[in-house]
Amino acid sequence: MSHITPEQVADFLRENPSFLQQNNDLLAQLELQQHAQGATSLVHIQQRQLREHNTMLKSKIATLIAHAKENELIYSLFSECHRQLWTNYDFKTLAINLRNIICTNPAISECHLLRYESQFDKLIAHRLQPDGVYLGRVNQQERDLLFNVEIQSTALYLIGNSQHPIAILAFGSKDPNHFEPAKDSLFVLEFVRSLQLRLLELEQELA
Repeated sequence: MSHITPEQVADFLRENPSFLQQNNDLLAQLELQQHAQGATSLVHIQQRQLREHNTMLKSKIATLIAHAKENELIYSLFSECHRQLWTNYDFKTLAINLRNIICTNPAISECHLLRYESQFDKLIAHRLQPDGVYLGRVNQQERDLLFNVEIQSTALYLIGNSQHPIAILAFGSKDPNHFEPAKDSLFVLEFVRSLQLRLLELEQELA
């Protein structure tokens, strides 16, 4: 008689899910010894596995819901920011209104649209090369240059480019993990492109 492997037994049980129910005497004898819990019936093992699986699924669903709510809030905020681009006709007013809108997000402690000055050159060279975007932590000197409070993570966007910088859009959070390189920036990048066009127009109007 050929030897039956554990894989063959598992395949048989999967193909015949009612086998154990039809053989109650065998099911009663299936007690698995576990180091921590002693004798545990197969039904209890299955119940525990189902509970663990359900807990994992609930955690994934909760994470998806949280991300969806965050994306909905971000979309709403930046839709309002887009409207501000065409209803504000000077840099200072636009910067104030953008700050007031973005900071309604409880996760963002500060938001600043800063007109370019030469004091930002080192920051641009260190953080915003080559693509003009940085998400993560900054050092104390950079924090003092950009923000008024103790910020733990930042999102920085160069408006213009390193040859012709116009401004820096800076977001700061007290949560050290809120802004990180893997964070989705789609809505922000769309706004940054529109903001750059608007600020170029304002420059031309003032020229």
